[in-house]
Amino acid sequence: MQLKLTRQSLKTPASLLAGVFLCLLTSAPVLAECGHPETAPIRVAKVQDGDTLKLSDGRSVRVLGMNAPEIAIGQKRGQPMGQESLAKARQFIASAGGEVRLGFDTERRDHYGRWLAHVYDKSGRSLAAEQIRAGMAFQISVPPNRAQESCLSSIESRARKNPSGVWRNPYWGGFQSASLLVGDTGFRLVRGKVTRVDVNSAVWIEFDGELVAQIKKSDWQAFGRKDWQVLVGKTVEVRGWITARKNKGGQSGKRQFKSLVMGVRTPSSLKVID
Repeated sequence: MQLKLTRQSLKTPASLLAGVFLCLLTSAPVLAECGHPETAPIRVAKVQDGDTLKLSDGRSVRVLGMNAPEIAIGQKRGQPMGQESLAKARQFIASAGGEVRLGFDTERRDHYGRWLAHVYDKSGRSLAAEQIRAGMAFQISVPPNRAQESCLSSIESRARKNPSGVWRNPYWGGFQSASLLVGDTGFRLVRGKVTRVDVNSAVWIEFDGELVAQIKKSDWQAFGRKDWQVLVGKTVEVRGWITARKNKGGQSGKRQFKSLVMGVRTPSSLKVID
């Protein structure tokens, strides 16, 4: 929109000119942290946990760029800081007047049928950024949705320098790989010494204890690394979802496999400590 100043407009009362400029400002796109909203405001029906919302139109939204501690649901046990993360998310939605705007990445749905989106209030504040900044969630990217990986990872790095929330909780603050038990599945942040690396159809990074991190071949390019063997003997921090696997080893002449596997998808999920 172009504003043309004529002699007549120069004689226009200052209050009218101010109104014109206010109109220009309010019609501009919302400047948001780590991205931008793409939808009109929509009402939130329920905050289900620290990273999941239920909208008034029935859609469930899994917030991109972060993972919050789980809350107890039925027989499923919650994780430390789950209720605190939920409360923080509720506070964000309340301060937003119960309405949010959504921004999207490459994929818009997950395999559960939930919508995948970045969530903002009317001023452009990001729910993921606020949760990560407060220590109520971890930065995590799941390819191909990586647009905000660098921005949110930077926010988390600053948050860890003044630790609060998950960073002050022994369950979350760099759990040692040697202490993991077979039942320690789900999302975890783990630190340990790399004892072995195998490269075949995937990169398998073995830690002391029962954990092995798997990097699929389809994700290798993102890491820009070729010599994976340099990780052996290093202390490495990884984050992701751990699953248990049936051990096919243990027979005579065969090597025993680790019983816990963590999928590592992006460079921000693997950090060499020393």
